Parts: sequence; structure tokens; C-alpha cells
Amino acid sequence: MTQPPETAFHLYVHWPYCRAKCGYCDFASVVPKFAWDPAKFIAAYRADIAALRARTGARELGSVFFGGGTPSLAEPEVIGAVIDAAMAAWEPRADLEVTLEANPGTIGKKGLRALRDVGINRLSVGAQAFDPVALDKLGRTHTVDETKHVLTWAHDIFTRLSFDLITARPGQSPKVWEEELRGALEFAGEHLSIYQLTVEDGTPLARAVAEGRVTMPDEDTSAEIFEDTRRVMAEFGRPAYEVSNFAKPGAECRHNLSIWRGADYGGVGPAAHGRVTTEDGWFATRHAPDSAQWVKGPPAPRYEPLTIEDRAREHILMALRLTEGVTHQAFAARFATHGLKDPREMMNLEALEEAVDLGLMTSDDAAVRATDAGVMVLNTLTSRLIGQ
Repeated sequence: MTQPPETAFHLYVHWPYCRAKCGYCDFASVVPKFAWDPAKFIAAYRADIAALRARTGARELGSVFFGGGTPSLAEPEVIGAVIDAAMAAWEPRADLEVTLEANPGTIGKKGLRALRDVGINRLSVGAQAFDPVALDKLGRTHTVDETKHVLTWAHDIFTRLSFDLITARPGQSPKVWEEELRGALEFAGEHLSIYQLTVEDGTPLARAVAEGRVTMPDEDTSAEIFEDTRRVMAEFGRPAYEVSNFAKPGAECRHNLSIWRGADYGGVGPAAHGRVTTEDGWFATRHAPDSAQWVKGPPAPRYEPLTIEDRAREHILMALRLTEGVTHQAFAARFATHGLKDPREMMNLEALEEAVDLGLMTSDDAAVRATDAGVMVLNTLTSRLIGQ
């Protein structure tokens, strides 16, 4: 089986630990009840990377992304050892992007410099809110001042900087949100990720909503907040390039952008997942979430075969999140050798025509895209288009 046309491979590294579990979070993270041994983590990550390299073969490495959990809790020596192992396993691009997610209050100026010195060249800060009351209600353990400090230091240390915000929070109005956003932008780097708060099953937030202790914004309010966010970010010179991501042109997160465009990526660490191409075909991979077991010696992740139709549907689902949409050229380059040349071959054409007539999508010889109105109902659109 031939490799996909983009030969670059991308690596996600999962750090499983946090200082506290936020009430809205359903990510695979835990609060440790013991002191971890950096040497054991280094050994486990190295073993995980070696096993992944044996499956992928030689590839060009386009990016490394440390997510979690809270990777800024990890010792710089662990981060550096993982970067070194990844660069030894795959051939790094000259412009290799290496991102680490950091939470305010977990790292200082000295720690940021140490991360830069071991190879981190892009920092993503989990600010989440610039409102102290909102931070407390979200269960965050840092303060607004700590956020401002870490962003100020990061501007001096890193050339590439992003931070996250959460919007459509309980009790939030569009006017209050816009004031908060404009204040936060005083500390902005080249990129921001702005997510609307979602109620995930099994979280403390879900229980609070179900019991009536918390009321989420209604659909109209959430829609207005979403529209205001895109307007303000465009005014600020960082337009949306994905549903929840905004950047100066050319400053997009290359790791995530590559994945949204359908590139191969591997995952190492507990609960990490990936999509990899081997000489035996396409596979979805997933590690077990047990971090205590993983650090003792990483069990082999589950490799689940994907059909050409599976991979093509995933490609469409991900690419439709992008402002550029799913382009015919990229789709054909990836799937034409397997008999699929046009993404519309995978779509319900009646549903597509209806979406176009309603102004929710555009479809031409270049791409299929969601309009600004379509992005607001994207899950419904994709469900109708490709039955997912």
C-alpha cells in the first residue's frame, strides 16, 4: 500500500497528570497521589516511541505536541528526552514545530527558559478566562495575575505563543464576554484557541447542570457570543482558520492543522491515540488510559484497521472544521489511487444541495466548505452529509 501524499508524520505526547481536575474536563488526566520518577517516564516514553517507529518505518517528522493533563508539570529533562527520542526515530524537518501546553501557576520564568532550551519552540498557555470569578467556577487553580505573568514572560522567551480561552460560560453575556476578550488580547501572541464550554457526560459540570445548580447560556446567547468572537478576532488580525482557532496568516498551529488536513499522526503516553499508515494499511491507534500501568512498561496500543471509506470520511469530518474546507485537490491526492477522487463521492448530494441552498455550505470545483452560518450547525451538517 502506498504512503499518503504528505510524507510528514506528526507526534502527540500525552502527559497524564494535573494538579487538580477541572469540573468541565473529561480528558484522560488524573491528579497523582505519588511523586513520579522522571527516569521511569523517560524510559516509558522512549519505549513507546521505539514501538511506534517500528510500525511506521522511516518518516519525516513535522511536529511534536505535548498535551495533557498539564505537561508544564513535567521536568524539562523529561520533555527534552522525549524530543530527542522523537528526532532520533524520525527525520525532523528543518522547521520542526514543538508545542507544549502550560498552565499558569505551574511554571515560572526559569522553567519557561528551560523548556525553550530543551527544544520547545511554541508555547500554548491554558488561560481559559481573564475573569477571576469565572476561573473559580471553572475549577482552575491559577489566578488572572498568574496568567498575565506567564504570558508576559513567554513573550520574551518564545517567538510562537498561543493561549486558550473558554467562552459561553454559565451566566456570561455577549457584552461581558467581548469586554473580557478585548482585555485578554492585550497579552495575545500570534494564535488563540477559543472554545465554547460544552457539558460532557460524567463530569461535575454535567451533574450541576442536571441538578439545576448551574444554568448554561441558551442557544441564541451562545450563537451571539460565537459570532462576536469571530468578528473581534478578525478585527484583531487573527481570523478563524478552524471552528475554534484563530491566528495571524501563516501562524496556524502546524500540528493541529496537519491533522485536520488528514495527515498521519502517532500518539505516545497513556490514553494517546493516532492515525497511522503502515505497509499493512491504515490504522486507528489508542493506548489504554492507565498511567500507573503505562509507566511500568507501555503495553502495546490497540491497532484497529481502517478501510479507505473510514479514512476518507474522517478526512472530510476534520477538513470541514477548517475555513478552507475539504479541497478536491487534497482529497484526490490522498485517495485517488484507491478510487476516490472527489469528496462529494462520499456525501449525501441531496443534503449538500440543501445546505448550499440554505447558505450553510458552498460547493465548487475547488472545495466544499461550511459558511460562517454553517459552522454554527456543523455537527448537524456533517451528520447529514456523511452519516456520522
